[in-house]
Amino acid sequence: MCATKSPDKPAIKITDITPEYNINYKTGYIGFLNKGADVTSLGIAYFTGWNLISDIHVTHTLIVAGEDQCIEADMVNNTVKVCSLSKYFNDPNCQIFFRKPILFNEAVGYAIAYKASLEIGKQYDFGAILTQGLSGSFPGRMLDRLLTGKLEELLGKLLDNPNKWICSELVAYTLDEQLLYRDKGILKRPNCTISPQELFQDTEIFAPWKKSKPSVTETKTVTETVTVTETVTKTDSETDLICK
Repeated sequence: MCATKSPDKPAIKITDITPEYNINYKTGYIGFLNKGADVTSLGIAYFTGWNLISDIHVTHTLIVAGEDQCIEADMVNNTVKVCSLSKYFNDPNCQIFFRKPILFNEAVGYAIAYKASLEIGKQYDFGAILTQGLSGSFPGRMLDRLLTGKLEELLGKLLDNPNKWICSELVAYTLDEQLLYRDKGILKRPNCTISPQELFQDTEIFAPWKKSKPSVTETKTVTETVTVTETVTKTDSETDLICK
């Protein structure tokens, strides 16, 4: 377990659990990543501070496409590709959180993954990254006020390439293409303007944060200032947010 600390807020406690496909993550779930040297976690985990979702920082997002497969837009390799989930599960400096879209079932999950698969091989959209970077800068925020919140949308129209993708744009697109989620919540905005953090925090696309607990039966270790071993019993086969 690791904790995210703030001077004014209690630590967010994270409990590790073992990844179990179709139990605590499924095809069509959306993964969100937090990577950093202060992260120490293996397997999947979940937050015990359920009300602190806005305090969880994520920088990358992907679509689950199978037991050990995901589809993601990779900036380093300049492509949309199929990638192994185990590389994130087994990375001690990475946390991966899964969120379940609302009204989720197997057909919906496979439709999301299929839509993402059609984009495999396309290039990374550096123009969209520039859009988000410019709009998030101090001059950009000032100009955005003058444009009544339309700066990012205008930059997106100028810089976005409809045949290239950044990670959050790809995930937003695959969700927005499903009638269940079209133009809901953050998806009302152009896909290229949506960040991983904004997707992660959306309350209309994903099942409510406080209503889910991880589904697993195992003994695991939770570390805070001391180590405690406890057994968690499987309760529900559907989980809306779990993390590694």
